[in-house]
Amino acid sequence: MEIRLTEVEPMVEIGIRTQFSYYIFQVTEPTKCTGFLSGGRLGPTPREAFLANTFLSANRCISKTEQLETGYRAMFYLGPGGDHVMTTSVITELAFAAPRRTDSSPGDC
Repeated sequence: MEIRLTEVEPMVEIGIRTQFSYYIFQVTEPTKCTGFLSGGRLGPTPREAFLANTFLSANRCISKTEQLETGYRAMFYLGPGGDHVMTTSVITELAFAAPRRTDSSPGDC
């Protein structure tokens, strides 16, 4: 499965399950592939992130930009200046995450 970030709506949350972790990427600007990443070794606090590319573990020359895809690893630049790099293990599952309920969310009728 693949998800092209440039084709999703702003504020969509994508669940990224890897071999060893689970992340949530909330896309804020789809055309720039930016948003907030949390989970896995980053912990629960969302951090500014930019999806730089995804690549195959066996061949880093085969990479894709603007999309997440199972079987690939993802490389994110973190922080306002993108001064930290985080690479995931191989992505095993992608899904649109269920919206988080907040105190300001309307309740069920």
